Amino acid sequence: MTHSGEIALRKSRFQCISILSFIGFSVVVIGITVFMTLKNTGDLMEVLEESVQAQLISISVAARELIDVDKFDSYNSTNDIENDIESYLRTLNELRSLRDRVGAKYIYALKPIGEKYVLLFDVDEDVENTRFKEYALSPVYERAFRGEDTAGIMNVSDEYGNFNTGAVPIRKNGKVIGIICADIEDAYIQKSNNASFWNAATLILTLALTMGVMTGIVSLLLYRVRKMQDTLFRMANYDVLTKLPNRQFLMAYLPEIAEKSLRNRTSFALLLIDLDNFKTVNDQAGHDAGDELLRHIGAYLNGIHEDAKSFRPSAGILNVSARIGGDEFVQIIPGVSTEEEGQLVARKVLDNFRTKNLFRYIEKYQVGLSIGVALFPYHTEDYNVLIKYADIAMYHAKRGGKNAYRIYSEEMSKTEPEAKPEQQDEPFQDRRRYRN
Repeated sequence: MTHSGEIALRKSRFQCISILSFIGFSVVVIGITVFMTLKNTGDLMEVLEESVQAQLISISVAARELIDVDKFDSYNSTNDIENDIESYLRTLNELRSLRDRVGAKYIYALKPIGEKYVLLFDVDEDVENTRFKEYALSPVYERAFRGEDTAGIMNVSDEYGNFNTGAVPIRKNGKVIGIICADIEDAYIQKSNNASFWNAATLILTLALTMGVMTGIVSLLLYRVRKMQDTLFRMANYDVLTKLPNRQFLMAYLPEIAEKSLRNRTSFALLLIDLDNFKTVNDQAGHDAGDELLRHIGAYLNGIHEDAKSFRPSAGILNVSARIGGDEFVQIIPGVSTEEEGQLVARKVLDNFRTKNLFRYIEKYQVGLSIGVALFPYHTEDYNVLIKYADIAMYHAKRGGKNAYRIYSEEMSKTEPEAKPEQQDEPFQDRRRYRN
């Protein structure tokens, strides 16, 4: 072989090695990219499914807030509804309005009657009267009737189509008397699966383009997921009407602030606040006026933190005003360590209550605040017990004439009505015996 032939052979071998190396590198890059893409897609799909489940539960919880439990419990026949048709239709229209706002396909309520489970509310305008129509239970509904907040992905297939569904129980006196459900078409998840498949296929065929495209897609999906999570977090943790944190937020925050207070040897006051004569406003002025009053109360309780030096929190601690029930609120105010300071705080809340926006409710309906105050760790180092103590003190404030406050003391526990067994371990349960 000539020297030029050897050079040509070496060049040929080098070219082959270079090509093979490039192909091998490309295969490795494609393999790693495809693996990472599929993994990220799988993770995003899990996040998406969890987000959809959380959204379904949040919609169901919001729908439950529109249901009057007593009326729901009283509807056992078509005649019962016809005798209260105005209230029934008002609730149905509110559920339809909620459906349109949140983008759900259906919102409906089920109730057990005898051995059957029947539809009581159904927002679907395209189907003729479905009241008391028998409805087969899916696993999601069965868990809800057992008292769970639950949701399922692609779990319902019936005469109306295929849906993702969520359901939460409707309780009365601690007993599940029905469930409220929300549906979203499962085509959303299926479309996401299809998009992931074609993205992976495109990546294999066009490495450079796909890597750029997938980076953009992943960034967009992550952005949308973050936006959805932010939205769902607010839906799950904030009250729609007053914009205040809700019970779920508060119960997640209490262990945190209790731990920090014990670690840093600081203190805080928990104020349990119940509106006096709120039912009178609803009965005489209507629920719209009641909603307006709750919004004013929420703004007032949230705003007083900014008006008083004594309400300013220590580092790492938040002032929290939360709506935990229909007409019940909680305030956590750090830095309050003695009963005298607790009295000052509660008195300031009552003294500042007669504001311009609330004056007409106070004058016309005698709306007031009954406040129970418990101090951490002065009264207890257990935040669940702290809630109970504040609840007892609030009861004594109501019993003492309303529009007043009471600081918890051990003597109060001796006169506290015994809680029902199902209410003993769950704070902020229905306490209608205190209201009005």
